[in-house]
Amino acid sequence: MANSYRFGDSSRPGLLIGLGARQAVPLIGGVLWMTLLMQFSIPAPIIFVGPVFALIGAFGRFRGAPLSEVVVPALRLVARRRVRRAPWVRTSLVGAGPGYEHDTPKVLAGLEILDVAVPGLERSAGMAVVRDSKLGTVTAVLRAHGRGFPLSSPGEQDALLAGWGAALAPFAREKSPVTRVVWHEWAHTIGSDGHEEFLREQGVLDRLDPETLDYLALTAEQSRSTVAHSVLITVTVNQRRVRARRNIGSRAAAIEVLVDEVNLFADRLASASLVVDAPLSPAELTATVRVWSDPNQAAQVSALTHSLAAATGRGSIEWGPMASAPSWSSTAVDGSLHRTYRIASWPMLPVGAEWLEPLLTSANATRTVTVVMEPVPTSRAARAADREVMKREADADDKTQRGFRVSARDRKRLADVMTRETELTEGHPEFRFVGIVDVSASDADELADATALVEQAAAQALVDLRALEARHEHGWVASLPLGRNVASTPGVWA
Repeated sequence: MANSYRFGDSSRPGLLIGLGARQAVPLIGGVLWMTLLMQFSIPAPIIFVGPVFALIGAFGRFRGAPLSEVVVPALRLVARRRVRRAPWVRTSLVGAGPGYEHDTPKVLAGLEILDVAVPGLERSAGMAVVRDSKLGTVTAVLRAHGRGFPLSSPGEQDALLAGWGAALAPFAREKSPVTRVVWHEWAHTIGSDGHEEFLREQGVLDRLDPETLDYLALTAEQSRSTVAHSVLITVTVNQRRVRARRNIGSRAAAIEVLVDEVNLFADRLASASLVVDAPLSPAELTATVRVWSDPNQAAQVSALTHSLAAATGRGSIEWGPMASAPSWSSTAVDGSLHRTYRIASWPMLPVGAEWLEPLLTSANATRTVTVVMEPVPTSRAARAADREVMKREADADDKTQRGFRVSARDRKRLADVMTRETELTEGHPEFRFVGIVDVSASDADELADATALVEQAAAQALVDLRALEARHEHGWVASLPLGRNVASTPGVWA
């Protein structure tokens, strides 16, 4: 019998009768405004200005997005346009001088791709390590391949998921240097050009008989549904969690720990029936970032990666974009538009092992599904669960005393956190996680069609997508295998 899986409510306990900080703080401010001004002889309209603006800020919406989430990013976007800092364009090659390769938009500032020599790699190039000088982290990237998960029986799928969980579990140990594990699944339509080229090489197209013409018509009809998938896994180590060593610097020590963690993780993934390639080289990672940022450059980037200069290690691809321009509903990166969503809620009903299949396989659009997982040490997770149980019980008592009704959702949230507390007591590790979906297209009309397909596929998978309005450039960066995700952009994520 197949197992069923459930997700707890992702909302956090509120500060005031269940309201979050972004709603409670404006309301408290409005009440304080009214209380203070009532002490003086001030006209009533001025007294009630504060509460009115507090209600608008707490519960108002703009273009379908809650003001409490988007007001700060929107003001930043407007300010950038006022000072004419958008769009960003890379410095011209003419007279650029040293450091041209580090010229990136502000959202990518502090990121650097290093070439690290690793013993045992059967290639001339080393391992790509993304160093984030702003956060003090180093990140490596692995390419993973599955073994027929959609075609496996429910029991086999459950066993594969158990293996994946066992591979992740050691990251949640006490004082683990690994702060984040992320998987990215990139899908894009490839059409039938590659297959037609294969037929041409085999000489099949030399004879255009009726059967061949019918076959070509069939492949052309199905070309839009021909989708290629690529799965990358990133492992991020926090330099501050690595013990300093006498003979080497802290950055070198963090890279050594990262290499060890990646090797052990690859062995555990292999035991979980996942095929894992060697860590990506700098050329492979830069090519991936460029193509995921602008799929229109796939042919050009492929030619550069297979050039003689790249083969000898004397040529590299600039990993940053040439231009970017953020807007309210999307962000432009070179020749593509990106619109990003976060998964606001996960399935409320118990689901099977293949529950995410509609989102991963059915949408014929260029999109990236990213799941960020942050391991939480067991002792810290237990304390957090205990505090949340007490907070939710106090919220329920407070609502009852004030005459508010304790809803079924409130009772479910309390039951979920109590179940989590029990699981932690039994020894199950905990990971904080968030889902991000990035959709890209060549123009606005194509982007609208692609996002509609992705939203329908997400609904079939029982997940609720919420657009990151005014924050799409941060969503685009989070969808790239660079190790900069949720914790990297405080104030951006709701």
